[in-house]
Amino acid sequence: MLSAIAHPRKPRLRHIRPRTRLLVVSLIAVAVQVVLHLPAWDWDESAPEVVTAVGLAVAVAAGVFGGVVPAAVAAAAGWFLNFLFVADESWSAFIALPFWLLAAAAAGWLAARLRDGARRRRLAESRLEAIQNAAGDAVLRIDSEGVIAVWSPAAREMYGYGSGEIVGRPLAELFAGPDAEEQAARVLDGEPHLGELLEQQRRDGTAFTASVTVTPDRDEPGNPGHAMFVARDIGELRRIRDDLGNTEARYRSLTEHLPLVTYVRSFGGDRETTFVSPQIDRLLGYTPDEWLEDPELFLRLVHPEDREEVAAREEVDAAKGSRSTFRMVARDGRVVWVRDEAVAVLDESGRPLCVQGYLLDVSERKTAEQERSELRAAQAATAEEARGRQRRIDFVAEVASILASSLDVRSSVQRAAALAARELTEWCVVDVLHDEGTVTRWAAEGAESASSVEPEVHPEPEIAELMRRGQHELSESQIRLPLVSRGRRAVGALTLVRGEHAAPFGSDDLPWAKALAAMMAVAIDNSRLYTEVEARSDAHKVLRHVGDGVFLLDRGGVIRLWNPASAAITGVSVEAAQGNPASDAIPDWPELSERVPVGTAREPVRPLTLPLETERGERWLSISGVEFGSGTVYAFRDITEEHQIEELKAEFIATASHELRTPLAAVYGAAQTLRRHDFALDEAGRERFISLIVDESDRLAHIVNQILLANQLEVGRVDLEPEPFEAVDLVERVVESAKTHAPENVRFDVKIGAGVPPVSADKDRAQQVLVNLVENAVKYSPRGGQIEVGAERADGGVVFRVVDEGMGIPADEQRRIFEKFYRLDPNLTKGIGGTGLGLYICSELVERMGGQIWLESEEGKGSAFYFQLPSVGSSPVLPKARELEKERAKSAS
Repeated sequence: MLSAIAHPRKPRLRHIRPRTRLLVVSLIAVAVQVVLHLPAWDWDESAPEVVTAVGLAVAVAAGVFGGVVPAAVAAAAGWFLNFLFVADESWSAFIALPFWLLAAAAAGWLAARLRDGARRRRLAESRLEAIQNAAGDAVLRIDSEGVIAVWSPAAREMYGYGSGEIVGRPLAELFAGPDAEEQAARVLDGEPHLGELLEQQRRDGTAFTASVTVTPDRDEPGNPGHAMFVARDIGELRRIRDDLGNTEARYRSLTEHLPLVTYVRSFGGDRETTFVSPQIDRLLGYTPDEWLEDPELFLRLVHPEDREEVAAREEVDAAKGSRSTFRMVARDGRVVWVRDEAVAVLDESGRPLCVQGYLLDVSERKTAEQERSELRAAQAATAEEARGRQRRIDFVAEVASILASSLDVRSSVQRAAALAARELTEWCVVDVLHDEGTVTRWAAEGAESASSVEPEVHPEPEIAELMRRGQHELSESQIRLPLVSRGRRAVGALTLVRGEHAAPFGSDDLPWAKALAAMMAVAIDNSRLYTEVEARSDAHKVLRHVGDGVFLLDRGGVIRLWNPASAAITGVSVEAAQGNPASDAIPDWPELSERVPVGTAREPVRPLTLPLETERGERWLSISGVEFGSGTVYAFRDITEEHQIEELKAEFIATASHELRTPLAAVYGAAQTLRRHDFALDEAGRERFISLIVDESDRLAHIVNQILLANQLEVGRVDLEPEPFEAVDLVERVVESAKTHAPENVRFDVKIGAGVPPVSADKDRAQQVLVNLVENAVKYSPRGGQIEVGAERADGGVVFRVVDEGMGIPADEQRRIFEKFYRLDPNLTKGIGGTGLGLYICSELVERMGGQIWLESEEGKGSAFYFQLPSVGSSPVLPKARELEKERAKSAS
């Protein structure tokens, strides 16, 4: 079969040059048109319709044999002659020109496509045959029945069978052992199998181990058909590998006990590292696996000021080796000076095999001031990079939310494109390929201040070629990617165009662009799956892995489909729901169904948010329905957390309004009093009102500063300046300041542990945290009592504590106490004000300074807040406050 495909019959015009063929076909077609329409014949009077049809057929034939250009020439000549001699220059014949040209051009284009497809198939078959004949591994082709169809020469050498002996026999005869048939069936299950080690059997009955790779072919609907079976004998390779492993184990045992980092990399310019000793973890904080998995990690860790010099450094001299000293940035932000010495390892003939070297920590030779300055620069660069990544992560998350919010995929894609144009690019264009082969432009969204040219209304011709190739295109001005569905089939294309003044696109922009394209492809594919689900009776197979809850009600109100997500969200199992009336299975369904919006596939409705009582408590669902002939499909999502966040925001706005209204009213009243002229104020009275204005203005500024700081923390715009300071001085200064404003029934007790080391953190922010906790202790101790403020040494840092005898915090509230906007007394029933941002700010500041914060409290017996900061010379403390809260919540439950 392969030889037949590799040497097909060649048409007569195959060896004619393309331009010559175009000219010959064009001349022949024009000549036939002239002969057909000559006035000497009486065809135009006896059968004009036949003459017109034959002329059009000649133009179509010219397109089939010559292509679009001869087709257009023949169509134009035929129409002109027909218009003059057959139709007598009638108006209807004049307007037929486009139809002549369209029919001829379509025939030419279709014939060209068919010729290209046949040529590519012939080339692919020829290449496959050449690979099978030249490959050193055994290459087999297995048909859909598990029978060997093609047998390569290397397979004959490996198994001992000739092609005539084995072709047509089942693949299981090549497997060794009693479960040979089961093994053969497993590797032919329609899924790829890469490099599996399986026992094989030769013709003489001897067994050997082979590395087997099976690649299935699939037809157009995606059903498995033939499969390629590739086997490699690895018996000798395994013995060599064992010997090599023993040698490598002895080598690594030696290198892992040296007081420095040893490495081995390839000899050449690619700098590919093949081995690094475990000491790299102690030196830079990265494990050997992380070092080997990321080839660019070495240069990325080199200090930015030294990176260019290190990257441009010449390769190791085979005779002299190399030596250099430069800076590297460790995982924890430390700047480490290292000496890199390397030599070339030569084989017996003196040719270099690899480079072996070591990294030695020489940081002690550098001054502390230089290290601190370089560390700040590295931290700033890392923070900026993190903000950029966070912005793109937030963008991808919002796009995912938009695409998952509605079954109207076109509207969702347009909204996602508008978001992309607003946030990350200037124009975002989405084209969709339909099942019938047409391409439609779904979205062409631009930024408000777009400077580049607006895209066309219809897709460009190169869009179809991009989808056919399935490869992205990247340039400085635009990115084009195919939208590839789960079945590796292109369903559309995404085009991103940058602005004239924006930074050019680069390889760093591809990941988020591919993420956007993948989500759009998934959304479009999901939409088509939903359409297919409505037309099939086995909808539960498709909806099984959908994250949203989907259920189907028939006309009688009985649940016919209840997917696993519905069971997970509502707590109602599939057995309890499917086949039962919705009013029995879903709590309060009669009342809910009257409020759920229901539309049609062509006119979808926006989902409505409704509460639902479940076994886990009240859940808020975003739900809508689509009605069709057999019933109604409902889709819903669990947005309980989003609803809680909105409630917290509403509570915060109400609380902030209340907190701001009181000082504003006091300032306004005092100012109005000072402006009055109907009665005189003495100096003491004026001073009292001015003092009131100043105090309330300070209170307003404190509230506004808290709101601004919380926003800066959320977007990562708070800069920290670590410096050494004494914990004792900080505690005493905060307590002295608190005593001046504390009520008379509050007493302060300062307790400092022995040998408290200096703290390495931002002194102003650490003081802000301690002040917030002390003010919080005073505020939540309305009956007064003693407040203990202290500090003591801890592993790797200093622990500060603020202990009060106030109201305490209920156990079920403690896990949320550090959340943004959360307040212990949201309705102000106990007369305690606040915006709900203080503890959130404390938690964020402590964690950003490399520390952790936690609490211990019992309702009615007071609270104890602790936060730990790193001491001078120690590593930052891992933030474990959230884990401690989870453990306490579990123990309480």
